[in-house]
Amino acid sequence: MNMRTVFTKKAAFLLTFLLIAAMAVPGTLLAADNLLLSVSDAGGDTGDLVEVNISIENASGSEGGQFVLNFDGEMLKPIALETDVFLEEASNSMEMANLDYDQGQLMFIWVTAAADTEDSGVLCTVTFEVLKEGESLLEIDEVVISPDGIDSVVEPGLVTAPAEEANGITDTEDAADIDVAVEEGRTSPVVIILAVAALVIAGYAAYRLIKKPGAGQK
Repeated sequence: MNMRTVFTKKAAFLLTFLLIAAMAVPGTLLAADNLLLSVSDAGGDTGDLVEVNISIENASGSEGGQFVLNFDGEMLKPIALETDVFLEEASNSMEMANLDYDQGQLMFIWVTAAADTEDSGVLCTVTFEVLKEGESLLEIDEVVISPDGIDSVVEPGLVTAPAEEANGITDTEDAADIDVAVEEGRTSPVVIILAVAALVIAGYAAYRLIKKPGAGQK
């Protein structure tokens, strides 16, 4: 039995729990609309670890849910997922994450009992390793929110890893040092002008000496 099959069975259990919880929620708690899941931006260099927050808003009355986060699997590798203040402040919660749900995807499922969650907060934090330079959009889809009747919207995030500058120059100090070295290797224009002037004067003096009456006669 592979890991995805095991995860799917566990996910089915949690979703069943969500449905049962939804049946027990009073109708007055089903009024929350447009629950928002948003992903923060991040940036780093190749080899860095970057953290991305997934936040939730307008979640009052919700009992949990699930989503899939899509990313560029060639650029980013998910290392860890940790729950944050939104679930930590709930009196009772369960959660499950699958960082290898599929190529370029991870899945997160959470359950909170008795709809006692705060209205908003950071739901979880995902740590990625940056594998190469580029940009990766972080998009949430396959969203399920419990109980039924709560609509959801999503906002994507972006991870950027800028390319290293050419010729091995990685910062302004290196570039400045190279500029100084180039300047030191150049001959000053003043020196060149003086040298040319000296040559002209010497040439003129030699010319006058040759033209002088009796020059070259014994």
